[in-house]
Amino acid sequence: MPSLTSLVVLSAGLCGAAWGWRIGTKRLYRRSIFRDDDDDGARGWRRRLRQRYLTTVGYALVSALVVLIVMMTIRR
Repeated sequence: MPSLTSLVVLSAGLCGAAWGWRIGTKRLYRRSIFRDDDDDGARGWRRRLRQRYLTTVGYALVSALVVLIVMMTIRR
């Protein structure tokens, strides 16, 4: 049973990471061309890239944690 729980939590983490990557990449292309408040090119790009990675990791951790809690609740 613990191996099944581990596989389910791992797969949920991977799905959450894919979903977070998709959400994080969408934000890069939804910027307005009329706004001028963006940083200069390289710094702004690095900031958005860092935000994409943080979104991906956040979604992966939250989804794995939620599935772990659900699996532990169902198991009892």
